[in-house]
Amino acid sequence: MESKKHVLFVIDSLNSGGAEKSLVTALNLLNQNKYTIDLLTFKRGGLYENLVPEYVNRIDPSGYPYYVNGNRNFNSKQKFLFSILRILASISLRLLKVLKILFPKLKIHPAQVNWYITRIGFSNAKKKYDSAIAYSQGLPTYFVSSKVEASTKACWINTNYHLARYAPSLDYKYYKNFDKIVCVSKIAKEVYIEIFSEFEDRTTTIYDILSSQMINKMAEEDASNNYNFDGIKILTIGRLVALKGYDIAIKAASLLKDRGINFKWYVIGEGGLEEELKQLAIKMQVATHFEFLGTYPNPYPFMKNCNIYCQTSRFEGFGLAVAEARILGKPIVTTNFDIIYDQLVDGHNGLISDMNAISVANNIERLLKDVALKDRLVANLKKEEISNESEILKIEAILDS
Repeated sequence: MESKKHVLFVIDSLNSGGAEKSLVTALNLLNQNKYTIDLLTFKRGGLYENLVPEYVNRIDPSGYPYYVNGNRNFNSKQKFLFSILRILASISLRLLKVLKILFPKLKIHPAQVNWYITRIGFSNAKKKYDSAIAYSQGLPTYFVSSKVEASTKACWINTNYHLARYAPSLDYKYYKNFDKIVCVSKIAKEVYIEIFSEFEDRTTTIYDILSSQMINKMAEEDASNNYNFDGIKILTIGRLVALKGYDIAIKAASLLKDRGINFKWYVIGEGGLEEELKQLAIKMQVATHFEFLGTYPNPYPFMKNCNIYCQTSRFEGFGLAVAEARILGKPIVTTNFDIIYDQLVDGHNGLISDMNAISVANNIERLLKDVALKDRLVANLKKEEISNESEILKIEAILDS
């Protein structure tokens, strides 16, 4: 019998996010008879922690990230080094925020700054692997590129590299060490190879994996205790960060309120902008209409029971939540971020708005008033084959190469 291949997956954490959910789905679909799988996260805990299958070995990074997570089992020299690195990283990241305000077109990502300051504190992986996968850009990519020994290396691009504002000159030396560069959409791939044309031959597309069977099964759970409003329920799922465009959603909610529509707009997600967004909702006088539910490992009962799923993102790597709403056959309204055209045709299986609150509010109101339009969108969604579990075979092909 052929021996199993030793595989390492690396991601920042298993907190809420499309990349994290996609990775957990992939881990549950990989053939455990072919692979011994290690999963390294730089921080333990998170929304999807309990969804990792038992046959996956959880490992922790040693050195600086172990120190940052509160572990102090180091000698005095190491503690001194790590504390200095932490202080320098904190100062540099604050300075970067100021520079981005002064120079809005500045291209450098916080992950790049953090890595260049702290990389000397990261220890190498303790063993060699047949394959090592960095499942997102930034820290996982830098770590696998420079701190992991493996026969085959691959990295995932889960975003629009240009709009995420990474500095290509800083990333080049890391990406050149990968045998495969995987983008989660065609547009993400086009953007990436426009910047790194030298790597075109090794760049491919593998979509985030969706299991319609799993999503429909999980959607059967009861969400009524937290979701018992009798009016129109609008739902958005995503991290509470600027790129998700929640400011657009809150302003659209204000317009819907002014038009006399009886609704609640629910949000599932967490992030650094939570308090700022709550204050904006108060300012726009929709605090009772715009409700932040926090995070749930299983958001699908909420999605199944909403009247409209709305995504007001400024950009997405793929738009996993939109795909999940499609699987559950929900009327969908989105903004016109580039990648949405891989999933929706305006007026056929969803409504695509301009990147502003008026357009979003108009499309929501249009769905509520035009029942024939809503029924047509839902009927077209039900004809689609959205599940793509076969994408796991493309990941296995990389692991087997």
